[in-house]
Amino acid sequence: MSGKKGDYVPAAAVLLDTRSGIGGYTGARPAGSTASVQALGVGGVPATGVDALLVDVTAISSTGNTHLTVYPDQTTRPTASSLNASVGEVISNSVVVKVGTNGKVAVYNNSGNTHIKLDVQGYFKSSYDGVTGSGFVPVDHTRVVDTRTGLGTTTGTIASGGTRTVTLTGGVVPAGAKAAMVDLIVTGATNGGWATLAPANEPAAASGIDYLVGTTSMGLSVKLPADGKVVINNRGSAVHVAITVQGYFTSGPTTGAGLRPILASRLLDTRANGGTAVPANGTVDVAVGGTNGLPTRGIAGAVLNVTAVSPATGGFLTVWPLGGTQPTPSTDNFTAGQIARSSLVVSKVGTEGKVRIKNNSSGTVHLLVELQAWFADRTDPLPLQAYAPIAVLQGAPAAGAQVGTIEYAYTDNLGRLRVAHQESPDVFSTPQWTVISDIEAMTGRPSLNQLGDHVQVTAQHISSNIWAAEQTGASAPTWKPMVDLGGSMAAPPVAVTLSTGVSVVFGVDADGRLWHYRQTGAGASWVSLGVAGLAGPLTAVQVDNGFRLVATSTTGTVKTAVYASDGGLTPWTDLGGNVTGTPAAIVFPGPYTAIFARAADGSIVTKRQSPAGGWPTSWAAVGTLTNAAGSPAAILDPILGRAAIVVRGTDSEVYRVFETAQGSQVWDNWNLVRDPGDTGTARLAASDPTIAAVKGSQTDWIVVYRNLNDAFQVFTVDSNPPGLAARDRFTAHTVPAPTD
Repeated sequence: MSGKKGDYVPAAAVLLDTRSGIGGYTGARPAGSTASVQALGVGGVPATGVDALLVDVTAISSTGNTHLTVYPDQTTRPTASSLNASVGEVISNSVVVKVGTNGKVAVYNNSGNTHIKLDVQGYFKSSYDGVTGSGFVPVDHTRVVDTRTGLGTTTGTIASGGTRTVTLTGGVVPAGAKAAMVDLIVTGATNGGWATLAPANEPAAASGIDYLVGTTSMGLSVKLPADGKVVINNRGSAVHVAITVQGYFTSGPTTGAGLRPILASRLLDTRANGGTAVPANGTVDVAVGGTNGLPTRGIAGAVLNVTAVSPATGGFLTVWPLGGTQPTPSTDNFTAGQIARSSLVVSKVGTEGKVRIKNNSSGTVHLLVELQAWFADRTDPLPLQAYAPIAVLQGAPAAGAQVGTIEYAYTDNLGRLRVAHQESPDVFSTPQWTVISDIEAMTGRPSLNQLGDHVQVTAQHISSNIWAAEQTGASAPTWKPMVDLGGSMAAPPVAVTLSTGVSVVFGVDADGRLWHYRQTGAGASWVSLGVAGLAGPLTAVQVDNGFRLVATSTTGTVKTAVYASDGGLTPWTDLGGNVTGTPAAIVFPGPYTAIFARAADGSIVTKRQSPAGGWPTSWAAVGTLTNAAGSPAAILDPILGRAAIVVRGTDSEVYRVFETAQGSQVWDNWNLVRDPGDTGTARLAASDPTIAAVKGSQTDWIVVYRNLNDAFQVFTVDSNPPGLAARDRFTAHTVPAPTD
């Protein structure tokens, strides 16, 4: 099923024709003008329940070279174009456009005086009822009709004013499909004209293409009758026609993928920053997944507007999923000397959510690729993690403050992302928990990082995407609404702030591939750092040239690499081992790193890098503990300079151990994290513990976990108390639990 929304319903309606005044505008639209036209409740389009439209936009006899942009009314006009037209041309293209909240869409004309026509091919529903509409199924681009060869029809041109009936079902399009998404090619034209595809029993439901001399192509939807027969109607010179299927809409809403429209966004412009045109027979790979809040997987198909700009010779493009087989059929046919030629393309995406585009010509061509929407595969939600660990961060001090506030975040057992704000690092009775995820469900441990003068929280949605929210200001107790960053990861995120001030979110996908999301502006997207065989989630600790990343591999070993501030990643080093859970790491001056992990036998093991950067061959046991149940947490005591480790045991107690001296790698005895003399059950842990450095008048670091009553235990450590060693001084506090 398409899932939640996005099912397609074929429909026919004229929203705008400036030649006749339909839509409220009469006369050619001047340069720089925008026409806002009613879309909902017009013709076959319902007044409610519509998320987006599939429309045909036509530029008619422009007095200048121009481009048109169709977008939701009352929103910021995107830089992406929907259609490019040269002086005097009559040319069309299909567009998927979200409807504005006022029920209107807008059409912008960039240059010249241009008549504009806007026709509806169908609409996508804003909700799922299980009864009406159709899901989408993409196919490898397949030529099913070609009058030049007799494929699917008789051989020979279609005369001016002539028709040809062809059957589109029975091959890649199954019987019973409600509509097909096709690329329609008209070639051999000796003058301009137009051609339509219409169900044989319903000529009024036609979708059409305006063609030029030579070859013109365009992606469009055609409604299918029960027998799959459609009529090609030609009004122009005698022409050959070819039809390539890109996908189809199913017989009902219980199968197929649902549409997710976006505000059109440019993915590629080879002209940008002095870029180089695609050479003859050259290819370019374009990332779709991970951009514009999209996941990196679960994308059934991408709706792209592909534009060939300034081609040196005639030719065509082909588009296919990266890693797949290049199709033979063309799309976006162009001729030498054209300013630009656009065509809508629906394509599967391949490896790392990318498509590959080939320039099938003997000359160079620049490319524009713009994303208008995508079709979402049905995916099962992630399970909620019970008693997920808490994230803790002491933020940067606000202006005039000596110390920063403490921020807490966790996902509860219902999937709510809760945050708490503690003004004083020594007073643990004041934090109050707030839900910031609204009705969305999150899972796993969230991540907190400093974002400028305020704190950001990132968490994994049960859809597998990564969401984020920011404080409304420095040390503020309030938060902005959460934002979907996309991603589709297999494990919760880890967010860090580089020394350059750039925030980076890391995620590991279901293939063990590492991705990073550098939050550098509106165009930020998930970018793959390659397959690494990781099981996730990561641990990240700051080193002099970036962050050291540590994770468990799919084979149970520990792997590590260094992520540089410029986004580069060193090769992964496999440290071996037989471990489970998430490793912990601390950095010693030098810098060199120590890694701690839970071995399969319930012990805690470690490897410590040498000052020269090498790693020992074998893992060393940390003391004699053998009942570790969770992942360890570790810290280099900021006062004493000794490593300390805490871990949850199989008995739900939290255990801790210290080095006997700075850098000794000799460990004291494991002891319980308890107040002296405290033997009650209230301190038992339900979650793995978290360690965080906290600067307070009586606190140097803290241990935080959720207890079996879902209250929150905090143990503060004062590393320099009078007459006591730090390993003897754990003071218990109970942070107020949520009241709802």
